[in-house]
Amino acid sequence: MLALGSLEREVNPWALLGSALLLLQWALIPHLLAQRNKSPNATLAWLWGILLFPIAGGVVYCLLGSERVYRRRLKLVRDFESRSGRAAPATPCPHFSQVPEMERINGLPPTGGNRVELLADGPGFFSALLRAIEEAQHHLHLEFYIWAADAAGRRVRDALVAAAQRGVEVRVLLDEIGSLGLRRSFFSCLEEAGGRFSWFRTFAPLRGRLHLNLRNHRKLVIADGVLALTGGMNIADEYWTGRGGPPYRDVHLQVAGPVVGQLAAVFAEDWYFACGEALLEAGSYYPSSLLVGEVEMQVVPGGPDNELNEIQLSVLVMLQRAQRSLRLMTPYFAPEDAVLSALQLAAMRGVAIELMVPARGDHLYLTHVTRSYYDRLLPYGVRIFEYQPSLLHAKVGIIDGHSAMCGSANLDVRSLRINFELNLALHSPRLAAELNAVFESNLLECQEITLASYAARPWRHRLMEVLFRPLTSTL
Repeated sequence: MLALGSLEREVNPWALLGSALLLLQWALIPHLLAQRNKSPNATLAWLWGILLFPIAGGVVYCLLGSERVYRRRLKLVRDFESRSGRAAPATPCPHFSQVPEMERINGLPPTGGNRVELLADGPGFFSALLRAIEEAQHHLHLEFYIWAADAAGRRVRDALVAAAQRGVEVRVLLDEIGSLGLRRSFFSCLEEAGGRFSWFRTFAPLRGRLHLNLRNHRKLVIADGVLALTGGMNIADEYWTGRGGPPYRDVHLQVAGPVVGQLAAVFAEDWYFACGEALLEAGSYYPSSLLVGEVEMQVVPGGPDNELNEIQLSVLVMLQRAQRSLRLMTPYFAPEDAVLSALQLAAMRGVAIELMVPARGDHLYLTHVTRSYYDRLLPYGVRIFEYQPSLLHAKVGIIDGHSAMCGSANLDVRSLRINFELNLALHSPRLAAELNAVFESNLLECQEITLASYAARPWRHRLMEVLFRPLTSTL
């Protein structure tokens, strides 16, 4: 009996479970090392996390460590063109024809003949959005990262309900992490009216998806396949009227012309991933677009479902092409070494570079991470400005006064490598001038950071920079 009792004590099921979990955690290391798309810094950070925090490190890695999701691709444009026997109309692009790498990076041809209106504040964006919803006749497709259950969220939702009640096809696609505080029941009235709602579902265990770290950060509205709204704004009060302070400073674009068909295909691929519904009717969802303006555009749909980091490579093209001036606005600045080196090289060859970031971000640790990079730019002559009144949420690059890129992507590791993002590169001296005017207006409410003021920052800021900067490779 004594021997049997000793055996029972030796064969402890909890010890066996712990040993099995520990072995499983060690088995994650080959998986981590085999991820070729992960940066060396991120690989090292995750390796230390797995080794130093038994079991917990492995669990967190399974939920947050992956930077790639493999999804069935719906090659919409190619599919409906082959079915209808027609090819996409060629559009004049004298500028982007001289930048062939943009098409190769993004897998989409540039388009000319587009009409673009800059929406440089929340009231302008929400007014354009509500007008597009009210005037839609066939379908409305909306895709956002954040949709809040506040006055702005209810106002747009109710407008969509009214559209669905009059027979318009309405589809709403949201990221479940970005809209974490929103319940699906918020859109019950839309579904009762005939509209459709879905989460993006990168984290869906029943579908074999455990990608908690991969988020859909895109902001896109398609109305009848002929009008699109895309940029940096979400559906929430802080973008429209403000919440306890001035509204966020952001920009959005309203576009019409051939580029809308490509943007419609971006939404359709995301909807197909989330719901399995293929939107393939050419005449309904991708009507023929006339040349309605003078703007050349290149769609930049970055995401972790492609081996190329489209956003980062496209940003590098922009930095390489700049000859005289480069103005950047971004709420988060934590680039990988390639982008940082490109900025330094551009400054060395005489490009006048100005970087504008918020003085106080919506995530405290990212504010300190951003400031930790100042000493990599200021010695090269890059001018840095911190916007004071509210969160600067615009993601804009203006090149040489004639071209620009704007959209949803920040200049940080998450946007450049991990998130699903959507940018538009454009060539238009008129639009570049309008974006420059926004930059100049923001400058009036900025404080410039110099080498002297940066060196005199409080010791606690230095400590926060040291503590938080390593997290950029994992969070």
